Amino acid sequence: MIWIQLTRLVVAAHYKNEAELGEALAEAFLTGLLWNSDHGHVAEACKDSLTKLQLDYLDLYLVHFPVATSHTGIGTTASALDENKELDIDTTISLETTWHDMEDLVSMGLVRSIGISNYDIFLTRDCLAYSKVKPAVNQFESHPYFQRDSLVKFCRKHGICATAHTPLGGSVANTELFGSDSYLDEPILKGLAKKYKKSVVQIVLWWNIQRNTVVIPKTSKIERLKREFPSF
Repeated sequence: MIWIQLTRLVVAAHYKNEAELGEALAEAFLTGLLWNSDHGHVAEACKDSLTKLQLDYLDLYLVHFPVATSHTGIGTTASALDENKELDIDTTISLETTWHDMEDLVSMGLVRSIGISNYDIFLTRDCLAYSKVKPAVNQFESHPYFQRDSLVKFCRKHGICATAHTPLGGSVANTELFGSDSYLDEPILKGLAKKYKKSVVQIVLWWNIQRNTVVIPKTSKIERLKREFPSF
């Protein structure tokens, strides 16, 4: 999808555009994420997001990271630090408790589906064990330098949609394993790009799609979006 800023949409029976616009709006899928410091305030955090978005519900709401930190106020992502200047983790809130609060959002009608983000295979397994409402999605980093094959297969086996964030790289693990955080100059990928007359970015995005993962690349440059989006 190519984003163009619009501030006003005009519909009219005479224009014969109401049905088409209705279909477009119905296809919009909005995902929200619960921040670390709000694990003990799940409903309040979700309602705050809905108020800011001027919506009645979200299509999907995810636990952003599998860690609870000290509460710093609804709507803020400031991280509280302890006396050692380290992240102040709240050990009184378990991931199971957070998940059951997420499940309540579904019964309250505030969200249609719930999911997890940045959960490894063991945390995903645990979530399945204690969940009444199974996570619909697990969103995690995945790209050629950090492939997560076991996690992708585990999610597929248990009916969880594997979603690849940062599909173009960027993890610290890249540098540790490959000496680089970018694979744009990777000889194998450059060879495939030349063979199929595509860019390395398109090759990588398509590789992830063929693994049955949803990819969510991000860019602030409209030219890059136009160039890389039509992959194959």
